[in-house]
Amino acid sequence: MQTPEESRKRLAMAIIEYLDKAVADSLISTDGAESLEIAKQCISDAFELDLEDDAETKALSLKPFSLDKVFDVYMATQAKLESSNSTDKAPVDATPTNTASGPLDEDRMRADAFKAEGNSFVTQKDYKNAIDAYTRAIDLVSDTAVYYGNRAAAYSQYGEHEKAVADAKQALEIDPSYSKGYSRLGLAHFGLGQYKEAADAYTDGLALDPGNKVMLASLESAKSKLAASSVSDRAASPASAAAQGSAGSGGGGFDLASLMNNPALMNMAQSMMANGGLESLMSNPSVSRMAENFRNTGQTPSMADMMNNPELMDMARNMTGSAGGSSGNAGTADSSANSGSSGAGSNPLASLMNNPALMDMARQFMQGNNGGSGGQQ
Repeated sequence: MQTPEESRKRLAMAIIEYLDKAVADSLISTDGAESLEIAKQCISDAFELDLEDDAETKALSLKPFSLDKVFDVYMATQAKLESSNSTDKAPVDATPTNTASGPLDEDRMRADAFKAEGNSFVTQKDYKNAIDAYTRAIDLVSDTAVYYGNRAAAYSQYGEHEKAVADAKQALEIDPSYSKGYSRLGLAHFGLGQYKEAADAYTDGLALDPGNKVMLASLESAKSKLAASSVSDRAASPASAAAQGSAGSGGGGFDLASLMNNPALMNMAQSMMANGGLESLMSNPSVSRMAENFRNTGQTPSMADMMNNPELMDMARNMTGSAGGSSGNAGTADSSANSGSSGAGSNPLASLMNNPALMDMARQFMQGNNGGSGGQQ
């Protein structure tokens, strides 16, 4: 049996532990916390407690109970007694009982003690032990949103973002008005790179707590990341579209493989490289602009644009003229292209324009780019 001296020391230790809990739960301001440190020192001196002696503090501690929870049990008992007296019933048993309304009061006291322990681990950045402490609280009382919300934050800090998402959603299922649940959910989605979901969560949280500076800043960060990822996706899409367009003609697109295997085109390319036509073509400003536009947007120029471009038409006429390009030479050019001839007198551009196979490819290409009927349904 405890002596009166031991009882007084245990009560003093309970007060000190409650003051520590008030600081850990952020129930008071920073200035208030400094005042409580002075108060703790005064209490320990008055009751001759050595707070540095782990053995003594453990022997006198009320944990896992706490003074505020003992007080809550006392007040609940008093209320039951008053209700019983007012209806002329016999006094009720003050011992907590497990009812359909929820867990035992003792379990709630222990769960809150574990939550406080988890909060302490978080301040020490010991997230693994914090998760364990919150889990023990949840095992005792599974209907409190704060326990899940705190564990979600610890999971995020520990890098287990999927579990953080699950805990945050569970917290909000228990209490949809728990604004911190949306903050925890946003943080978890952000950690997974799911910036849209993060922004949505922060937006929902700010609807409940519009002045929350942390969520306001987090929302801006998520929006910034989302915008950056959208720009990156748009930059990558032209290359992707070009790759899809060159993959084959099954969807009405341009068959690059067939083009590269066409003898007429290959003879034309060899001829242009031999007589300087390719160098002249690539140095033309209009061709350079079209190539730059394709590199930046992935959009090929339409045949109508090329036919209406005076610079390109002048270049075509010049190349035709240099090869003796009268209308009477068309048949010679056509015959030369079809026979695979690459003599010095042939005109590669005229050969290209007069080759039926290549022009058929061009028509397929234009139909594919204009959404022709060859696409998949």
